[in-house]
Amino acid sequence: MDAGTVKKLIEKNLGYEEVKRLLIKLVQTPSPQTQHLEAEPQVLALIREVVKPELERSGLRPAIDSMGNLVVSLKGHGNASRLLLVAYAMNAAPSTMKDPYSGAVVDGGEYGLRGECVWGRGACEQKGSLAAMMAAVKLLGESKVELPADLYFVVSTAGETGRHDSLAHILSQGNIKADWAIIDGPPEIQLGNKGRVDIQAVVRGKQAHSSRPWDGINAVEGAVKLLERIRPLMPYPSERTHSELGKVSLTPTSIESFPKATHTIQSECRIVFDRRLLPGDDPDQAIEQMKRAIGPLEPFTVEIQRKDFMFPSEVAKDADSVLALTQAIQVMLGREAKYSYSTAANDTGFLNAKGIQAINYGSRDIRFQHTDHDIVPVQSVFEAAKVFTFMAVHR
Repeated sequence: MDAGTVKKLIEKNLGYEEVKRLLIKLVQTPSPQTQHLEAEPQVLALIREVVKPELERSGLRPAIDSMGNLVVSLKGHGNASRLLLVAYAMNAAPSTMKDPYSGAVVDGGEYGLRGECVWGRGACEQKGSLAAMMAAVKLLGESKVELPADLYFVVSTAGETGRHDSLAHILSQGNIKADWAIIDGPPEIQLGNKGRVDIQAVVRGKQAHSSRPWDGINAVEGAVKLLERIRPLMPYPSERTHSELGKVSLTPTSIESFPKATHTIQSECRIVFDRRLLPGDDPDQAIEQMKRAIGPLEPFTVEIQRKDFMFPSEVAKDADSVLALTQAIQVMLGREAKYSYSTAANDTGFLNAKGIQAINYGSRDIRFQHTDHDIVPVQSVFEAAKVFTFMAVHR
């Protein structure tokens, strides 16, 4: 099907009000990050009780795997590149945001945005792009349009966890054979992002009663000493620079001591560091750099542990998936595509490492992420839905 015919099909069958309805419904359904991470019952319920029935009403047959992720497979009949669309169910905790699940429609003018916007936690992040992808896939189910190659739509239980576990589980099932992937992202084509490895430093001393500190070895003091050793690496542990992503960074993100008891010299202190990575960086080398900087810390013992890791990512501007998405934006939105990079880590690098050419696109707006004014213009979500549909039908 040629591009012009696809555009007419989409403009006839994809409605603004339907996209708005889906967006409001998703925002009104809480699915926050909690200590349960991907197993959070509210996240699983959003997928099972909202997303799945919506897709089924459009004639689709979504499956939910043992981790709670949803997968829809649509068979294509051509030799074009097979496409994977990835959306997320989990959003940030509401924190201090007022009416975080109201799904209220507000005027975007007050926030420097165009037209009507939907208010609620996750609107400007996961739920805008999720609504756009759902609208696109629902249209495909209802119209029975022939696809040029297989299409997969995934709703992951992740979104805020900072690890690849959910998507890795989906791919491990062996049911997805994709060549390209588009992951929830901004209205620009996001070509690359930093990766991240979390590094935990465990400082151990000797427990004692705090009335007799000389009998113990206070791990809190050891943690202070360790931070002093690390300070020369913060915030920039390397001079290596990427033209778009800048330098890598290192920063402590949490500190905790044990035992959890009053009037007790602490025997253990754990500090977690966020170490960002550029494309091509080796996380193990980053860990070794920290070990060398700390060195012996007597009378304390130190253990450096590798924790969660996310791959960095970079795809060339002339990559096939980028060119196809560029065309989709030009045809459906009547404007030239813009390009961006992100200092945040996401699943894109994981897919690229697995041989699936992956980029980010959607309605995400970093200016409002995790703020008390989490909103997204309905028009931005509607436009993303148009582009996703075009990509599905014309590759």
